[in-house]
Amino acid sequence: MMTPRRGRPSTSVSSTPTRSTNSRALKAFLRYAFSLTLAAVFIYWAFEGIDLTTIWQAARQSSTGWLAMIVLTTLCTVAIRAWRWVVLLKGVTRVVTVTDATLALAICYSANIVAPRAGEAARALSLKWQRDVSVSATLGTVVVERILDMVWLIFFVGLSLSVIPGRLETEYPLLVSGSLLMLGGCALLAALLAYACATGESGIEIVEVQLSRISARIAGPAAEILRKFVVGLTSVSGKGAYVRIFVSSAILNAGYVLIIYESFCAFGLHQSHSLGAAAALVVMAISSIGIVIPVQGGIGAYHFLFANTLETLYSVDAAAALACATVVHALGNITYLTIGVPALLLQRYQSRRNAA
Repeated sequence: MMTPRRGRPSTSVSSTPTRSTNSRALKAFLRYAFSLTLAAVFIYWAFEGIDLTTIWQAARQSSTGWLAMIVLTTLCTVAIRAWRWVVLLKGVTRVVTVTDATLALAICYSANIVAPRAGEAARALSLKWQRDVSVSATLGTVVVERILDMVWLIFFVGLSLSVIPGRLETEYPLLVSGSLLMLGGCALLAALLAYACATGESGIEIVEVQLSRISARIAGPAAEILRKFVVGLTSVSGKGAYVRIFVSSAILNAGYVLIIYESFCAFGLHQSHSLGAAAALVVMAISSIGIVIPVQGGIGAYHFLFANTLETLYSVDAAAALACATVVHALGNITYLTIGVPALLLQRYQSRRNAA
């Protein structure tokens, strides 16, 4: 009698999920390690050759009143962004308040300090816990919001080129070419988004097929982004919704410029170097690129771009420039953590209690 073969086929099948899980864990670890390494590189570039005691001394001489104004303005920008997000969410749900969205955003920013882009899922989960809003629908509005942020960033970089013509191109030659590439990319993205909105799922499938001919690895994620965008855009409803989105976006970015100007006042740079609103706009635009770079909370990248812009374009002492950048970044993150961490713990506790 023949004895059946044992073991190997069933072992192969059962081990497949394990290998898949291990592969995802390895990829997540490598992404996290890469972001940490990138942050370390930017921190090294920013602080190389600088005596840390001079940075500390410059920070100690800053105005407490103006630092308090930075915190207050930071809170206002979170509330304004929350208002814009509520407008985007109107087609998904009408139960989310500005307070709900503000807490979710504080949780989002806190999570981003730990892991890049983790905040997007965290804020969707926050609304799920608070108001039982669909996570997928929330992520659709997040995609729309991120595209809006990118368009405004490109606008302000272009505006900076007109504020200091010639100098910015000389000191940051890659910025001009990069901005043009980003502008072209946004134009292509806008065309794809318009096509996806007009044709729906059938159009998205066509885009996915065409992209798969270029790269199968990007086709799936790109199609998913298009689907989320369509869901997010179709959620925009109500009279004057698009006007409110534009107005809130303009006020939001004006608030970011104001934070930079307040930092100038805190360190006396508005007097010693005559830095005004135009300089604040330029520093805001360039330093915001550091937030886009996939590092934890913009750490390192934000410091480097903020301080380097002040030092290179406006002849600010390196220690004062780094102190200014460090204080602005620290105040923002401390503000987010002060609100976000308790909100996260409380919402998680309430969610578990309700589920019990």
